[in-house]
Amino acid sequence: MELVTRSKRPGMDCSIDVYYEENTGFSEYLNDKTTYKAVLVERGSFVVEEDGQYRLITSPAAFAMNEKAELKIISERGIKSRTLYFKPTILRDEFTIENLNSGKYDRFFSALPDGKALTMNEKLALLIDGDVKFDECFSKEMIYQDALLLSGFCGRGRDISFFALSNEANDALRRFFCSIRYEVNAQPDNFWILRIRHFIEEILFLGVADFYRDFRQDEIYRDPLVVKVIQYFWANMGEEITLATLLKEFSVNKNILNDAFNKEVGMPCMSYLENLRMAHARTELQYSDRTISEISLHCGYSDTNYFAKVFKKHLGLSPTEFRKNMKGLC
Repeated sequence: MELVTRSKRPGMDCSIDVYYEENTGFSEYLNDKTTYKAVLVERGSFVVEEDGQYRLITSPAAFAMNEKAELKIISERGIKSRTLYFKPTILRDEFTIENLNSGKYDRFFSALPDGKALTMNEKLALLIDGDVKFDECFSKEMIYQDALLLSGFCGRGRDISFFALSNEANDALRRFFCSIRYEVNAQPDNFWILRIRHFIEEILFLGVADFYRDFRQDEIYRDPLVVKVIQYFWANMGEEITLATLLKEFSVNKNILNDAFNKEVGMPCMSYLENLRMAHARTELQYSDRTISEISLHCGYSDTNYFAKVFKKHLGLSPTEFRKNMKGLC
C-alpha cells in the first residue's frame, strides 16, 4: 500500500508522504520500509521481542520507528493506537532517508569536547549550559535544528525508541494526532499541507523538548513468563489478583512462577505486584487529582485503610503526607 495522502482540493493535483491511521490493535503497515512511524498507544499494553529478550510497554506510551525497524509484537492486551506515517522530507526536501542515514547532518552530535560519548540528554544539557557554542552545531539556515527533531528516528543508534508518557504529554500528542486526522480528511483550505507539517514538527519536538527527563521505557526481561505476568498485572491493576488466580491463568505451579520472578526481578511475584501498585500509587498521588480512596481502588485495594498501611510500609509516609510533601515541592 502507498502510504500517502492525496489532495482532494480543486486545482491541487498533488500528494504528500503522510498517512494517518487509528486502530484497535496496531496498524498492519508498521514494518513498512519506506517511512518513519510515530505511534501513540492510548490504551492497553504489549510485549515486543528484541534479540531474544522482551520489553513490556504500557499505555499511555509512544514509540518512534525508522525505516529499518522490525517490530516483533508477541503479545498485546486491549491496544488502541494512532499511527502517523511520514517521510522526513515533509520537514525539508533534502531530508531524504538516504541523506539522514549518510551522517551528513551529524555535526550537532560531533560538536562536543574531548570526543566524549554522551547521551542525547547530556548533549542537550551541554548546549543549554553553554559549554558548547551554538555556532559549532547549527548553521544559519537552521538545518541542524530541523535534523535534531528527527533524533528519535535516527542519530541515537536505535531503530525504535519507546517513551512512557505523562498524562499531559499524552493529551498533547493526542491533540496533534487528531489535528492531523482532521487536516488529512477534511482538507478545509489550500493550507492544509502546511498545517500538517506544523503538527508533525510539534509531535517531533515533544520527543526532544524534555531533555532533562528520560521517558524511555527500557525495562528488558529475559523470561517470557515473567513479562506476560507483569503485563497481566498492568492490565488488571484495579482488580483483585491472587496467587491462585495467576497459577490458573498461566497454567503454572507456584514454585516455577516464584523462581522465575526471583531470578528476573529479585522477589516473588506477589511482592513484585505490591511494589508495582505502590509505584503506581506514588505517581497517582503526585500527578493526579484523584482522591486517595479512588487511587486505592485504582491500585487494587478495596480497603483504603489497608492501602494506606501498605503505602506507609513502603514509603514511610501515609498517602496524605506523601501528597502534601509532593505538592510542597511544586
